[in-house]
Amino acid sequence: MTLMCDSKTVLMADDDSEDCILAAEAFRESGAGAEFFFVENGLQLMSRLHECACNRERLPVLILLDLNMPQKDGREALVEIKTDPALGHLPIVILTTSREKKDIDFAMGAGAQMFLTKPDTFDEWVEMMKSLIPRWL
Repeated sequence: MTLMCDSKTVLMADDDSEDCILAAEAFRESGAGAEFFFVENGLQLMSRLHECACNRERLPVLILLDLNMPQKDGREALVEIKTDPALGHLPIVILTTSREKKDIDFAMGAGAQMFLTKPDTFDEWVEMMKSLIPRWL
């Protein structure tokens, strides 16, 4: 999907296309009043963010970030975003399969707002998306 920067958006970076499709469907099912887009890796994420960075209102309202991706992983992207003056304010929720304390500690220490483990069922995906709405949408 191509990121449209001119509306309220949630941007997911994840190389697992099935998880992206599940997340997008769950997001729509949750009733969130925003667009949902995804990219496949940290390089694409950074490219999309830099495309929108010239106008703060065009940036996503939330980034869902997987840790394990090819080319540039979520750890690298998280650090890059949080140290960039034009992007550092963006809320980032880590959404990954990991449950390891070292990953949680790293992500939270690097500036992520939340660390979530990917759900197992579609209903759990919908509930997770609903839980994000009050805080960021």
